[in-house]
Amino acid sequence: MTEAQADALLARDPASLAGLIAKGDCRLQAGDERAAVSFYRAAIDAAAAAPALPPGFADELARIEALLSRCGGNFRLHLEACLAAEGLGPDQVGGRFAEALAILFQEKEARLELQQPSLFYFPGLPQREFYEPEAFDWTAPLVAATGQIRDELAALLASEAGFRPYVERERDRPQHDFHGLLDDPRWSAFYLIEDGAVREDHAALCPHTMAALEKVPLCTLPGRTPSVHFSLLRSGARIPPHRGMLNARLICHLPLIVPDDCALRVGRDTRRVEAGRMLIFDDSIEHEAWNESGETRVILLFDIWRPELDETERRAVAAMFRAIDSYRS
Repeated sequence: MTEAQADALLARDPASLAGLIAKGDCRLQAGDERAAVSFYRAAIDAAAAAPALPPGFADELARIEALLSRCGGNFRLHLEACLAAEGLGPDQVGGRFAEALAILFQEKEARLELQQPSLFYFPGLPQREFYEPEAFDWTAPLVAATGQIRDELAALLASEAGFRPYVERERDRPQHDFHGLLDDPRWSAFYLIEDGAVREDHAALCPHTMAALEKVPLCTLPGRTPSVHFSLLRSGARIPPHRGMLNARLICHLPLIVPDDCALRVGRDTRRVEAGRMLIFDDSIEHEAWNESGETRVILLFDIWRPELDETERRAVAAMFRAIDSYRS
């Protein structure tokens, strides 16, 4: 089919598979890969929307998929060469721009991961998987108390009294088995603050831990947060991918007892869990954790306000959740 014939066919039917593919072939033969790609992609979209493919078009779609892959490789080489010519090679641009290119090129490991809280989304906040502990003035004093906190934890682990499954049945809510972890002690918690209220009996056993948390800007939603607990993950256990209820807070992990082969993935970023090394992340982005060692892993887990929210915004979020929880009709 000539280009004039393809143009005439598309003038009559802009979604014509034959016309789109032929037009792409003509543009490719003319050396205009960018235009060819646009027509090939339009053909793939049209095929996906069609109730059935005309005979023989499955092979045609496979052919243009291969051409798209080749053109994509050529485009990437062109882009990287132009950047390098301006002194902007991989060693100069930094990790964030390199990640942006990986997303642009649709690399499998660079899928776009965004905040998707299960309940409440606060707009305009940075889409960041992890925050570095050094950005917060309260982290150094807390980390300095790791030894005392670990000693208090060790006394609790001697009997494990007070630890209970993190995922428990709720009497007045539909029951959902969270990937087989409902009422499963492999993922357990010992609460110091639960649903925003101090567990006085537990807190009394951990005075150094409670004192170390005094300067931390805990997220305060009465009846819900803060939640401060020792989170225990037994050997071989895995917390499957999930998202938290709101993006107005960050989750903090202070690892205390950490064997090898423990990790936390948030979005595209996977980090090793190491004793005494804080991890601060946005749990409204899909995340998971695992313990592939032969021993138990325990961390101190708590939630803080997002630093980007001012005091009025924090008060408003808290007031909104109080209103939600007061609704019973």
